[in-house]
Amino acid sequence: MTDLQELVDRNEITALLARLGRWLDGQGGDPGEIYDAEVVVRSPRGEFRGLAAVAEVAAPRPGEELAQHFHTDVLVDQDGDRATVHANQLVRFFHPDQPPHRTSGLRLTYQVRRGPQGWRVVEATIELVWLDTKSA
Repeated sequence: MTDLQELVDRNEITALLARLGRWLDGQGGDPGEIYDAEVVVRSPRGEFRGLAAVAEVAAPRPGEELAQHFHTDVLVDQDGDRATVHANQLVRFFHPDQPPHRTSGLRLTYQVRRGPQGWRVVEATIELVWLDTKSA
């Protein structure tokens, strides 16, 4: 039987992914409220260690291509103050006032941990499943 704390934790972990998507989309937020200081991210772009390195490579930059991230099929496997989160992600890339020109489908696996400040991503594995460069 699921207890109330587990439901609260699952809600907070799901909200963490929502904040991550909004931050990746350039809609504000603090990466330190999403990622652990010692986070490790493995993606098609490489492996990045530490909050500063991840923020540098993932933060949206004014004047560059924009993105919109959609997390789906979020599954949380919790074990106390740690959890593994599996999700799919659809990312649409576009320039302001133009339709998307590229779309990718990703599989995500996050290791998250609850600390004094709440849940944070401590490890992320991002797998490119498909890429469409003719999106419109």
